[in-house]
Amino acid sequence: MVQINAPSPIIDYVSWYTEDYFESLQSPAQALLFVHDLPPNLWSSVRHARLAPPLRRVVLPSASETICLVDDRRRAVHLVPPVGSDQSVLVVRILRALVLRELLATRYSFFHAACFALRGTGVALIGVRRAGKTTTLLHSLDHSEAALVSNDKIALMPGTDSDPVVALGFPVQVGIRAGSVLALAEGPLRTFLRGRWSQRFGDIDARSDQETRLQVRPQELAAVVGSMVMPRCRLGLAIEPHLDPHVAKPCLQRLNDAECRALWARHLLPDPAAVFPEQAVVADPANRTAMRIPWVPTYRLIQPPAAGPLTVRLIEDLMRHTLAGE
Repeated sequence: MVQINAPSPIIDYVSWYTEDYFESLQSPAQALLFVHDLPPNLWSSVRHARLAPPLRRVVLPSASETICLVDDRRRAVHLVPPVGSDQSVLVVRILRALVLRELLATRYSFFHAACFALRGTGVALIGVRRAGKTTTLLHSLDHSEAALVSNDKIALMPGTDSDPVVALGFPVQVGIRAGSVLALAEGPLRTFLRGRWSQRFGDIDARSDQETRLQVRPQELAAVVGSMVMPRCRLGLAIEPHLDPHVAKPCLQRLNDAECRALWARHLLPDPAAVFPEQAVVADPANRTAMRIPWVPTYRLIQPPAAGPLTVRLIEDLMRHTLAGE
């Protein structure tokens, strides 16, 4: 959906970071992203140039020294980084914002939720922070037939009530707390995350704070368990996780229609600033996400900490019965 014109090292980084995601959409380019490599004298001239419509200048909170010019008429963004700086990460973020803008314009709904697919059918994990979404997602990836769709944010394709609900993922790093790693069963995923944590933060067993997160690309997590990233899937089930240390084993409670609607409404991301706050300035602020409630079976999952394998089996059994129409 976005055509990128940039120096080859940036193109290589974007291709690596977004692997298995955006290129699979097979949509014609609807927006343009230019990264200009200018000498110092021209960079300074552009920074202080007076702009004429339709160009507008925006300040990127995470890269205030980078010149960012937006042409809404031509659906184009021009980045002019300071000489010698590496803007590869910023380009990925701007790319996400441009894709977001195009999807909002075509009435996609955005939600704060994680998603994985089991045997090709998607399971959305939707709930408040620290409810156990990432922990449940990691446990699910230990299943031999699971694929990662997205962590933290998903989009739902527009359609009619009779259409299947299709969820779309984004290449956003998975932020993993120490407790989520320690809750995993022994295996390749736990070993990988413990090793990565040790390299980045030191002894994981000594971590007691709840804010430190290990950031891992979705593709890396999938590769560790011999799986893959599935950028889109048919959504078949929604789970609202709840951690409760007082229960002995995980259990599921079916939500009624009113509870289901309220759950999805609470986690709707209404505008670009709610989806990707740092880069929302390049999107059209007039675009807002549509309110499309996915009418899929929705359950509240109440589970004790470290109940991962039991939780995954419970979800697997539920999906089998749901797909069978039971």
